[in-house]
Amino acid sequence: MPQTPSDGPDDRRESDDAFGDLFPPTRRQHRELLEQQEREQAPPVSRVEQMRRAYGLTALGTIFPGAGLAMTKRRTVGLVLLGMAIGILLLAAWWLFSNGPIQALAGLGSRPARLQAIAWLAAGGMVIWMGSVALTAIVSSPKPLQGSQRAGLSVFTGLMCLALAVPTAVGLRYADASSDTVGTMFANTDQSTLDLGADDPWEDTPRVNVLLLGSDAGDGRTGVRTDTMLVASIDTQTGDSVLFGIPRNLENVPIPEDNPLSNLYPDGYNCGDECLMNAIWTEAENAKLNNPGWYPDDPDDNVGLTATREVISEVLGIPVDYSAVVNLEGFTDLVDAMGGVDINVQERLPMGGKTVNGQLVPDSESGWLEVGEQHLDGYEAMWYSRSRVTTDDFSRMRRQRCVVSALVEQVNPFTILTNYTDILDVAGQNIYTSIPQEELPAWAELVLRVQGGGQITSLPFTIENTNVSNPDFDDLHEQVQEAIAPPEPTTTATTATSEPTPSEPTTSEPTTTEPTADETTTEELNTDDELVDVGTVC
Repeated sequence: MPQTPSDGPDDRRESDDAFGDLFPPTRRQHRELLEQQEREQAPPVSRVEQMRRAYGLTALGTIFPGAGLAMTKRRTVGLVLLGMAIGILLLAAWWLFSNGPIQALAGLGSRPARLQAIAWLAAGGMVIWMGSVALTAIVSSPKPLQGSQRAGLSVFTGLMCLALAVPTAVGLRYADASSDTVGTMFANTDQSTLDLGADDPWEDTPRVNVLLLGSDAGDGRTGVRTDTMLVASIDTQTGDSVLFGIPRNLENVPIPEDNPLSNLYPDGYNCGDECLMNAIWTEAENAKLNNPGWYPDDPDDNVGLTATREVISEVLGIPVDYSAVVNLEGFTDLVDAMGGVDINVQERLPMGGKTVNGQLVPDSESGWLEVGEQHLDGYEAMWYSRSRVTTDDFSRMRRQRCVVSALVEQVNPFTILTNYTDILDVAGQNIYTSIPQEELPAWAELVLRVQGGGQITSLPFTIENTNVSNPDFDDLHEQVQEAIAPPEPTTTATTATSEPTPSEPTTSEPTTTEPTADETTTEELNTDDELVDVGTVC
């Protein structure tokens, strides 16, 4: 009886080969076949070595996204993530290189909306990054995992994800804090006078004048008293700046005709020694309260600032373009958040004091600031700036300029970074300005010019160059203009006047005696009423 052929192993193999010829394996099947052959040919790997590899690839994926995953059977996903990360890194490097690292970061920090958008995009990318770390651990681990091995790898993977999550959370917090502070400190208006689309927004603004006010209601005082009044006049191209100090006890200050306060004082603020410059703020607020129709374009809490700014503009004879007000009650916290400040204390000062029978008496129990180089905390810096019970207003004005200069020069980026939210919180509660938010990138650039190569000089108005009780404002305006644009020195005239003619008797006798240390110190301190570099009086 004939036997029918049976489908044995050889027949099936021949059939598979025939189908293989008709339908070649896909790329994936081919790769899997190669991997299977590699596994069959490779020597067996112990579970310990497999676990080490899983830990290593998971750590590698934490250092750089997709790097560990690219060395597993999910290499396609890993390579995509790796390529995206490299692309983002190259884009960030190009951005920093083309704008300059400091300018780029300053510009980003001054654009809160853009900063928040980037922060949230970074947070989304970080979630994907953490997912790739977890996937790397799962794919690279041996199968099946034993209980202790699973627990150990899970804890390690969690720690790696936590290492990525913490800086992301801090970044989001910084971005939110920056946005809140910018919204509080800076004006929310689109009335900028700068060409913000130009390469240099300051090109058509050669000089900008900023009023810096330190307000202090204080115990036993009525209303706000602006005991600190400085105007910073900045050359927008060079960064060179002049600080003008206005005495708080300046009398007979002029009031612009279009300011409603001129209805009460048409000939200036001239009611005796009670009508001082630092009382304009409260005077305007009271005038608004008694005359609701006055200052129609200003909210009630801005009337004092408007009047003070316009009067100081008349006092100096220059426009005041912007203003910044610092509440001195928050000054202590701000200096502490910035890590303190180094000051060369030139006179022994009490930290505290009071008025007794019309006389200022120091409070010796509160301690003293001793002469010499000192690192001052917020409380000490506050009293260094405010104390006048053993000195006078003009010495205090000098010390205030020294503190402003020292804080600008001694900013520590690491301290700012570590105390970032604290600084923003203090600043948001105690500082507000008239600078529009949209101008912040331009101001970031201007600040860099001042810090980078600008020279800061100072011209305070004291009893040495101004009669504070009956000032000559025309003369004061001339001093301001000479400080802003000093005349070119005339070499010929200097030579002619410095050498005596033969017919003139020489009144000075040559001497080899050098000035003593006390004489030198006195001469340096007497530069308070001249245009000098801030450092020479600090």
